[in-house]
Amino acid sequence: SIAKFVNEFNIGKEPKKGNGAYSNEGFDFVKAFQKAFFASNKDQNTEESREMAVDFIQKASELTRYLQSGKAKRGFLELHDAMMKALGEVTESVWRNFGHIDWHRLKPFSIAYFVEHMETLITPSWKRRAHAFAPTVSANEVKELHKALYLTNLAYLDTVEEIKQGLKQESSEWELIYAQLKNAPGEPAHYIALRKEPLLHSMVRQDSLDVLLVIRGTKDFSDVLSDGLLDAVEFRGGLGHAGLVQSGKFIVDHHIDLLHSLLKMAKKEKIKLTLLGHSLGAGAAAIAAIIFNEDQKAIDANVIGFGCPALLSEELSKAATPYITTIISDADMIPRLSGPTLINAVFDVMSYDWIEKGLTDLRSGLEFIRTNMPFDIPVEHVESVYKYIKQFLDDNIKIEIEEMAKATREDVVLMPPGNCIHFYRDGVSVTGKKISCEFFDSLEISRTMLDDHLVGIGYNRMLLDYMRHHLEDYQFVFDQNIV
Repeated sequence: SIAKFVNEFNIGKEPKKGNGAYSNEGFDFVKAFQKAFFASNKDQNTEESREMAVDFIQKASELTRYLQSGKAKRGFLELHDAMMKALGEVTESVWRNFGHIDWHRLKPFSIAYFVEHMETLITPSWKRRAHAFAPTVSANEVKELHKALYLTNLAYLDTVEEIKQGLKQESSEWELIYAQLKNAPGEPAHYIALRKEPLLHSMVRQDSLDVLLVIRGTKDFSDVLSDGLLDAVEFRGGLGHAGLVQSGKFIVDHHIDLLHSLLKMAKKEKIKLTLLGHSLGAGAAAIAAIIFNEDQKAIDANVIGFGCPALLSEELSKAATPYITTIISDADMIPRLSGPTLINAVFDVMSYDWIEKGLTDLRSGLEFIRTNMPFDIPVEHVESVYKYIKQFLDDNIKIEIEEMAKATREDVVLMPPGNCIHFYRDGVSVTGKKISCEFFDSLEISRTMLDDHLVGIGYNRMLLDYMRHHLEDYQFVFDQNIV
């Protein structure tokens, strides 16, 4: 088998220019693996066994560098062309989805009043009732989710060394073997690690190898371009978010050779692949897991995604429940965000009659000005201004509101994937419930809809508040520190 591997990947042969073949260092590489894989007659708890496990990870890192070095590197002009192409595609997508909207009818005042209106409807009491019959998440499950969130957040770090240090702080369970920090439209940044502690025991006594693949969420303009492709495109017999389908396929194409090579060298039947991600990363991870599970019998992929965008059509989302879990923080807008939900939200804001509330605030504002100015303003002048503005609103804005109330709402096609766990403010603290992903078919317009999407003040805070209330220990902290 070792000889077959050498022949297949040209290890130990003189590399030909431009073909990405490996150097003579490959002979030492193979010998190290041979020593590790055929030493099953030795005591697995010996120092030698631990050294071989460390050696395995080191050589796996070398293999990763070998395989990636054979891939073509893109120059500045090629990257520039890719960015411009993606920008053009996003522009076309925006016009297709939102070009028919008369944006002049979206008044700044109406947004503020609509948020107030929604906060009177989607109350903590309403949320408790909507989740009343959904299973509750256990404290142990939340602890595991927080570990996953910690590993997910490491993908946002700026250097490989920072990721390595972050993995060491997480009880040294995982060892980094690859990190791609540079990204492009449809090509998200990510890192790969192997489970270190039980590695050698797994090689001898189990039939699988544990691999971790963490995909970064939106961090710069290239990622925004991937997010911006909101069109629903055909994917695996259903529909998927165009930009994230492209990103997920990139992850598969980029690493399928590496995963199969690791599998051959480890002499295992399967790879247990854990994919993690936040936002864009969660969507790309879900798409990649679907492809891996459907096309690669030797790869068993599972996903935990935080704040995954509306990604799949209903049938695909339900089909992925055995291996995809999506975590949603209260009013987080991203899992609810698609072309139709955004259009419907805009129409809802435009059609909300805020005039009476606006006139009430106008009268209060005029009275404040009249009583606080250093000179006297006649009451009749204040009343004249009030009547003028009221007449303008009745003659112009009122008509627009009535027209928008008749506008046809869009059918929602995409939803978050797999099993959804919703952590929400229940009026006292935070509750976590396992609920159908169909629940997130419209935007929850609130003041926390952006903050709830962030890792630190959104997901980390939700999990922490849940644990403190559940345990009745308000000094509780997780083992992993997310900043």
